[in-house]
Amino acid sequence: FGGGKLNYSEVLENLNVLDYDYFFKITEALLAEDAAQIMLHFNTILQKGFEGDDFIIGLCEHFRNLLFCKDAATVKLLEMSSSLKERYARQANIASGTFLVNCLALGNQCDVQYKQSKNRRLTVELTLIKMC
Repeated sequence: FGGGKLNYSEVLENLNVLDYDYFFKITEALLAEDAAQIMLHFNTILQKGFEGDDFIIGLCEHFRNLLFCKDAATVKLLEMSSSLKERYARQANIASGTFLVNCLALGNQCDVQYKQSKNRRLTVELTLIKMC
């Protein structure tokens, strides 16, 4: 598909993978309490064809990884490159443990409610606003 060239962004697009960058950007906006930016990022994700439940599950995994980076004993449980672990560690230093646990709880609640919701997008948006 790449015409002989392997390119990171084209691989993500062809495999329909939600990149880590989205989760780092959303978390930055959450920490800055920038609800408008969060909604814009989420809209971009939806426009790329990703489902809200896939997004919220990925975001919760991101928060879990950040929480694990807060302690040297649990950081070894993360299976990722050292450069990505460093990126997680930098963001984990900014986010409090309480913030991460609260976001995980809200994200888990959203995941459970998502399948029953008639307005799934709103379910995720309300969760993101509560996280903010």
